[in-house]
Parts: sequence; C-alpha cells; structure tokens
Amino acid sequence: MDWICENGDLEANQLNNLTVKGEFAELSENNGEGFLETPIVETEKFKEITPSWNSRTDKGSFVELFIRLRVEDNWTPYVSYGLWSTDGNNTGVGNYYKDEIIRATDDRIFVLNDKYGDAVQIKVVLKGKNPKLKLIAFSTDAGEDETVEGDYLRTLANVPLISQLASGHKDAHVICSPTSLTMALKYHGKNVELEQVTRGTFDTGNEAYGNWPQNAAFAGEMGMRAYTKKCKSINTVKNYIAKGIPVVASVRMDNKEDLDGAISSFSGGHLMVVVGFDVIDDIEYVVVNDPAANSNTEVRKYYRLDQWIKVWRHYIYAVTP
Repeated sequence: MDWICENGDLEANQLNNLTVKGEFAELSENNGEGFLETPIVETEKFKEITPSWNSRTDKGSFVELFIRLRVEDNWTPYVSYGLWSTDGNNTGVGNYYKDEIIRATDDRIFVLNDKYGDAVQIKVVLKGKNPKLKLIAFSTDAGEDETVEGDYLRTLANVPLISQLASGHKDAHVICSPTSLTMALKYHGKNVELEQVTRGTFDTGNEAYGNWPQNAAFAGEMGMRAYTKKCKSINTVKNYIAKGIPVVASVRMDNKEDLDGAISSFSGGHLMVVVGFDVIDDIEYVVVNDPAANSNTEVRKYYRLDQWIKVWRHYIYAVTP
C-alpha cells in the first residue's frame, strides 16, 4: 500500500507557520521553524513501512520527518528520520527507536511479534533558511498486487553504466546505492556526478550511503518525484519497465551462489538498477546495471529472474520525472 501527499494537496494537512505556495509547503514570512502534521491515515494491516519525503534544502535549511504507528489501539512515539539537508549537510540518527512493539531502522519500521500496524501519522518540521517540502509518502507491505500492463520484455537504452568499484571513490565498496541512483538520475537527464550523489546521500548517523529514504530525498532535491516503495511482486517492476522507467532495487544474499553471475555475496544488502527483462532459451532474465563490477563495461548483467526474485527484498526507489 502506498500513501502519497504532494504539491497543493499538502494544504489538507495541519500547517503551523507554513504556507503552501504552488507545489511547495514553505515557512511563512518571518518564521524560522514550522511544521506539517497529517491527519491519521487508516491503513490495511501491515508489518513493514518505509517513509519518504521530497524537499528543497541547502546549507542552513533542514527538513525532519517523524512518523508514528498505531498498533492494536496503541500509538508509538514519533520516530525521527534525521535532520535532512542536501549536499551532505544532514544530521542522521545514530540509534533508531526500538521497543516491544516496533523496531525502526534507517530505511524501515518493523512491527514486531504477532502484532500489526493499522494507522499512520506523519509530522514534518521545516527549519532554517527557506526549506521547502514537496512530497511526503509511506509504503507498506499491505495491499493488493498489481497486474502487468504493457510490454516489459525490453531493455531500456541510455541508462549509463557506472561501476562503483572502478569509481576511485574512497568508499567504493559500499556506494552501491548512490551509484545506482546516479545511473537512474542521469537516465532522466539530470546533470549529476557520482561524487555529488555520494556526498548528498551520505547518512551521518550510521555513516553509510544506503539509507533508502535519504537516497529518495536526494533524488527529490534534483527535481524528481521519488519515494521508497514496497512491492507485492515483480509485477510492479515490470510495469515500470513497460513505461520506460528504470528502478533501483534492493537485494540481499548470504551466498554468492544464490545468484549466478554475481561478483560476491551481499549479506549486508546491495542496490542495483533494473533496466529490463528478457527471455533467452525459454528462461526469463532480469536485465540490470549492477554497480558491483570491476569496470563500467561489466556493469550490465543478466540474472535469472527466478533466482533474483529470491534475493530481492521487494523494495525499490521509485524515481520518476
């Protein structure tokens, strides 16, 4: 299930020291801080949820998203996803909230044991020098699957091939997420370089580059509509490809052998760009730009779809114009 509130619809929320002007909610005149709080959003029962936001910030302006869940008639406290500011000016969360009901991580909140969430509320604080909010969203593991519409058996042209390992970056082995995002942004015509994206997506809280909401937030700063999305099945990804949109997908596997052709295991998780699907000798393949490659020319990979689905975590960055 996806819930998205954006542009002028932001005005339907409680606004304190904020004004909606065109596509953005921004601080009212002579105010250095304000907030938006959504109504309670009733949902189908869920076990996992991932939040997102799109904003415009710079040095000295910040956006902080808080989210709380209702679990069996009990509300959790608001959980912060850090003080966001683009170009590496964020202040991340070092230790995320956990109690007997939920466990928060840098990209998701899990409802524990045999309990389920059934309502959500989001609060976003804007502070500093003219920050602007364009979109807030969450995605859960609830909801119905979608049917495949359109021709997904294609490979998208002009998605650049960028290897994280050949990039020369000081943290080359752990920048799969910003490398994948760079490929997606360049495909959409954004004039960005890997160094800029790694700097912008770096989470100062856990000192990592793979914070999913922050990667989506950076894409939002670049003028894209971006959010992290939980998919019910591969049908969602096939529909994006049919529409000509590559997606950044998260995988995890403990054994290299789980995915024929992979350069290594990815026990801590890994991101790659899905650029198409193909059928060769009656076997269906997912076509990806996998940044875990020793050179740019080795980035394009064909992975058996039946194997890839088993290691895919069913999460993507949905990045669209």
